[in-house]
Amino acid sequence: MRKAIVCAGVVVSVAMVMAGPAWASRKQLAKRIEQATEYFQDLMEAPDYSIPQTLLQTCRGVIIIRQYKAGFVVGVKGGAGVVLVRDEKSKVWSPPAFVASGEGSFGFQIGGQAIDAVLLIMNREGMEMLARSKFKIGVDASAAVGPVGRDAAAKISPGTAILVYSRTRGLYAGAAFEGGVLVSDDKANEEFYGKKGITLRDILFRGAVKMPGEALPLVELLQKYASP
Repeated sequence: MRKAIVCAGVVVSVAMVMAGPAWASRKQLAKRIEQATEYFQDLMEAPDYSIPQTLLQTCRGVIIIRQYKAGFVVGVKGGAGVVLVRDEKSKVWSPPAFVASGEGSFGFQIGGQAIDAVLLIMNREGMEMLARSKFKIGVDASAAVGPVGRDAAAKISPGTAILVYSRTRGLYAGAAFEGGVLVSDDKANEEFYGKKGITLRDILFRGAVKMPGEALPLVELLQKYASP
Protein backbone atom coordinates (compact mmCIF):
# COMPACT_ATOMS: atom_id res chain seq x y z
CA MET A 1 0.00 0.00 0.00
CA ARG A 2 2.80 2.37 0.97
CA LYS A 3 4.60 1.54 -2.27
CA ALA A 4 1.51 2.39 -4.31
CA ILE A 5 1.14 5.73 -2.52
CA VAL A 6 4.79 6.60 -3.14
CA CYS A 7 4.50 5.66 -6.82
CA ALA A 8 1.36 7.74 -7.15
CA GLY A 9 3.17 10.69 -5.60
CA VAL A 10 6.00 10.31 -8.09
CA VAL A 11 3.52 10.18 -10.96
CA VAL A 12 1.85 13.38 -9.76
CA SER A 13 5.21 15.14 -9.59
CA VAL A 14 6.23 13.93 -13.04
CA ALA A 15 2.90 14.94 -14.56
CA MET A 16 3.15 18.42 -13.05
CA VAL A 17 6.62 18.88 -14.49
CA MET A 18 5.54 17.60 -17.91
CA ALA A 19 2.55 19.92 -17.93
CA GLY A 20 4.86 22.90 -17.65
CA PRO A 21 5.67 25.51 -14.99
CA ALA A 22 3.05 27.72 -13.36
CA TRP A 23 4.85 30.72 -14.85
CA ALA A 24 6.19 31.00 -18.37
CA SER A 25 8.03 33.77 -20.21
CA ARG A 26 6.57 35.49 -23.25
CA LYS A 27 9.03 33.57 -25.41
CA GLN A 28 7.82 30.26 -23.98
CA LEU A 29 4.21 31.28 -24.53
CA ALA A 30 4.96 32.22 -28.14
CA LYS A 31 6.39 28.72 -28.49
CA ARG A 32 3.10 27.31 -27.20
CA ILE A 33 1.28 29.09 -30.04
CA GLU A 34 3.84 27.77 -32.51
CA GLN A 35 3.35 24.21 -31.26
CA ALA A 36 -0.42 24.56 -31.56
CA THR A 37 0.05 25.71 -35.15
CA GLU A 38 2.27 22.74 -35.94
CA TYR A 39 -0.14 20.22 -34.44
CA PHE A 40 -3.12 21.69 -36.28
CA GLN A 41 -1.15 21.53 -39.53
CA ASP A 42 -0.15 17.91 -38.86
CA LEU A 43 -3.75 16.96 -38.12
CA MET A 44 -5.09 18.58 -41.28
CA GLU A 45 -2.49 16.79 -43.42
CA ALA A 46 -3.47 13.37 -42.06
CA PRO A 47 -6.17 12.04 -44.44
CA ASP A 48 -7.65 9.63 -41.90
CA TYR A 49 -7.92 12.16 -39.07
CA SER A 50 -8.26 15.60 -40.65
CA ILE A 51 -11.15 17.84 -39.65
CA PRO A 52 -13.74 18.15 -42.46
CA GLN A 53 -13.70 21.56 -44.10
CA THR A 54 -17.46 21.95 -43.70
CA LEU A 55 -17.11 21.79 -39.91
CA LEU A 56 -14.25 24.30 -39.84
CA GLN A 57 -16.39 26.66 -41.92
CA THR A 58 -19.24 26.53 -39.42
CA CYS A 59 -17.39 26.32 -36.10
CA ARG A 60 -17.38 29.37 -33.84
CA GLY A 61 -14.11 28.74 -32.09
CA VAL A 62 -11.26 26.32 -31.59
CA ILE A 63 -9.22 25.06 -28.64
CA ILE A 64 -5.84 23.48 -29.40
CA ILE A 65 -4.27 21.79 -26.42
CA ARG A 66 -1.53 19.33 -25.51
CA GLN A 67 -2.08 17.23 -22.41
CA TYR A 68 0.22 14.83 -20.61
CA LYS A 69 -1.15 11.79 -18.86
CA ALA A 70 0.70 9.48 -16.47
CA GLY A 71 -0.56 6.90 -14.01
CA PHE A 72 0.15 4.11 -11.60
CA VAL A 73 -3.13 3.23 -9.79
CA VAL A 74 -3.95 6.95 -9.75
CA GLY A 75 -3.96 8.80 -13.06
CA VAL A 76 -3.12 12.45 -13.54
CA LYS A 77 -3.38 14.67 -16.58
CA GLY A 78 -2.25 18.24 -17.07
CA GLY A 79 -1.57 20.42 -20.03
CA ALA A 80 -1.72 23.78 -21.73
CA GLY A 81 -3.04 25.26 -24.94
CA VAL A 82 -4.71 28.16 -26.71
CA VAL A 83 -8.25 29.11 -27.66
CA LEU A 84 -9.49 31.41 -30.43
CA VAL A 85 -13.04 32.37 -31.39
CA ARG A 86 -14.43 33.67 -34.66
CA ASP A 87 -16.88 36.55 -34.95
CA GLU A 88 -20.14 35.16 -36.29
CA LYS A 89 -20.72 38.06 -38.69
CA SER A 90 -17.28 39.19 -39.83
CA LYS A 91 -15.69 35.71 -39.60
CA VAL A 92 -12.56 37.37 -38.16
CA TRP A 93 -10.58 35.32 -35.63
CA SER A 94 -9.77 36.69 -32.20
CA PRO A 95 -6.26 36.81 -30.75
CA PRO A 96 -5.40 33.59 -28.88
CA ALA A 97 -5.99 33.24 -25.15
CA PHE A 98 -4.11 30.72 -23.04
CA VAL A 99 -5.81 27.88 -21.18
CA ALA A 100 -4.61 25.09 -18.91
CA SER A 101 -6.08 21.70 -18.05
CA GLY A 102 -5.99 19.22 -15.23
CA GLU A 103 -7.89 16.14 -14.14
CA GLY A 104 -7.50 12.87 -12.28
CA SER A 105 -8.92 9.36 -12.36
CA PHE A 106 -8.84 6.22 -10.23
CA GLY A 107 -8.63 2.59 -11.29
CA PHE A 108 -5.96 0.20 -12.47
CA GLN A 109 -3.74 1.98 -14.96
CA ILE A 110 -0.09 2.24 -15.83
CA GLY A 111 1.94 4.07 -18.43
CA GLY A 112 2.12 7.56 -19.88
CA GLN A 113 1.23 9.46 -23.01
CA ALA A 114 0.98 12.86 -24.65
CA ILE A 115 -2.42 13.79 -26.03
CA ASP A 116 -2.83 16.48 -28.69
CA ALA A 117 -6.38 17.67 -29.22
CA VAL A 118 -8.33 20.15 -31.31
CA LEU A 119 -11.76 21.02 -29.96
CA LEU A 120 -14.21 22.74 -32.28
CA ILE A 121 -16.77 25.01 -30.63
CA MET A 122 -19.92 24.59 -32.67
CA ASN A 123 -22.72 26.63 -31.07
CA ARG A 124 -23.79 29.22 -28.51
CA GLU A 125 -23.60 26.70 -25.66
CA GLY A 126 -19.92 26.18 -26.36
CA MET A 127 -19.28 29.92 -26.59
CA GLU A 128 -21.05 30.54 -23.28
CA MET A 129 -18.80 27.90 -21.72
CA LEU A 130 -15.81 30.11 -22.52
CA ALA A 131 -17.33 32.93 -20.48
CA ARG A 132 -16.47 30.97 -17.33
CA SER A 133 -13.01 31.04 -15.76
CA LYS A 134 -13.25 27.27 -15.27
CA PHE A 135 -15.29 24.82 -17.30
CA LYS A 136 -15.57 21.11 -17.91
CA ILE A 137 -15.91 19.61 -21.35
CA GLY A 138 -18.92 17.31 -21.46
CA VAL A 139 -20.53 18.94 -18.40
CA ASP A 140 -20.67 22.69 -19.05
CA ALA A 141 -20.99 21.95 -22.76
CA SER A 142 -21.95 18.72 -24.53
CA ALA A 143 -19.11 17.03 -26.40
CA ALA A 144 -18.62 14.26 -28.92
CA VAL A 145 -15.78 12.69 -30.88
CA GLY A 146 -15.39 14.64 -34.09
CA PRO A 147 -16.52 12.79 -37.23
CA VAL A 148 -14.42 12.55 -40.38
CA GLY A 149 -15.34 12.09 -44.02
CA ARG A 150 -17.50 13.89 -46.53
CA ASP A 151 -20.78 13.35 -44.70
CA ALA A 152 -19.33 14.46 -41.35
CA ALA A 153 -21.96 17.12 -40.71
CA ALA A 154 -24.74 14.53 -40.93
CA LYS A 155 -23.09 12.48 -38.17
CA ILE A 156 -23.33 15.23 -35.55
CA SER A 157 -26.14 15.01 -33.03
CA PRO A 158 -28.26 18.18 -32.79
CA GLY A 159 -27.10 20.40 -29.96
CA THR A 160 -23.54 19.06 -29.72
CA ALA A 161 -21.44 22.00 -28.55
CA ILE A 162 -17.90 20.58 -28.78
CA LEU A 163 -16.32 18.24 -31.33
CA VAL A 164 -13.06 16.64 -30.22
CA TYR A 165 -10.26 15.53 -32.53
CA SER A 166 -7.29 14.02 -30.74
CA ARG A 167 -4.15 11.97 -31.19
CA THR A 168 -2.18 10.14 -28.54
CA ARG A 169 1.51 9.38 -28.33
CA GLY A 170 2.88 6.77 -25.96
CA LEU A 171 1.34 3.87 -24.11
CA TYR A 172 -1.45 4.09 -21.57
CA ALA A 173 -3.56 1.17 -20.32
CA GLY A 174 -6.54 1.55 -18.02
CA ALA A 175 -9.43 3.87 -17.29
CA ALA A 176 -9.78 6.91 -19.52
CA PHE A 177 -11.12 10.14 -18.03
CA GLU A 178 -14.15 11.34 -19.96
CA GLY A 179 -14.17 15.08 -20.52
CA GLY A 180 -11.70 17.42 -18.89
CA VAL A 181 -11.40 20.55 -16.79
CA LEU A 182 -10.08 23.65 -18.54
CA VAL A 183 -9.23 26.92 -16.81
CA SER A 184 -8.18 30.32 -18.05
CA ASP A 185 -4.39 30.57 -17.71
CA ASP A 186 -4.54 34.10 -16.31
CA LYS A 187 -0.83 34.37 -15.52
CA ALA A 188 0.08 33.35 -19.06
CA ASN A 189 -2.39 35.83 -20.56
CA GLU A 190 -1.05 38.66 -18.39
CA GLU A 191 2.56 37.83 -19.25
CA PHE A 192 2.01 37.46 -23.00
CA TYR A 193 -0.13 40.56 -23.49
CA GLY A 194 1.55 42.67 -20.82
CA LYS A 195 -1.74 43.64 -19.19
CA LYS A 196 -2.43 43.06 -15.51
CA GLY A 197 -5.79 41.46 -14.76
CA ILE A 198 -6.66 40.67 -18.38
CA THR A 199 -9.17 37.85 -18.69
CA LEU A 200 -10.18 35.22 -21.23
CA ARG A 201 -13.30 37.25 -21.96
CA ASP A 202 -11.27 40.42 -22.58
CA ILE A 203 -9.13 38.67 -25.19
CA LEU A 204 -11.79 36.60 -26.94
CA PHE A 205 -14.89 38.81 -26.84
CA ARG A 206 -14.02 42.37 -25.86
CA GLY A 207 -11.24 43.24 -28.30
CA ALA A 208 -8.91 44.24 -25.45
CA VAL A 209 -5.74 43.27 -27.34
CA LYS A 210 -4.48 43.33 -30.91
CA MET A 211 -3.58 40.22 -32.86
CA PRO A 212 0.04 39.38 -31.96
CA GLY A 213 2.45 38.63 -34.78
CA GLU A 214 3.23 35.25 -33.24
CA ALA A 215 -0.37 34.15 -33.83
CA LEU A 216 -0.61 35.13 -37.50
CA PRO A 217 0.60 31.74 -38.86
CA LEU A 218 -2.08 29.96 -36.81
CA VAL A 219 -4.84 32.35 -37.87
CA GLU A 220 -3.78 32.10 -41.52
CA LEU A 221 -3.86 28.33 -41.25
CA LEU A 222 -7.36 28.38 -39.76
CA GLN A 223 -8.54 30.69 -42.53
CA LYS A 224 -6.93 28.50 -45.17
CA TYR A 225 -8.72 25.33 -44.12
CA ALA A 226 -12.00 27.09 -43.37
CA SER A 227 -12.22 28.85 -46.73
CA PRO A 228 -15.01 27.65 -49.07
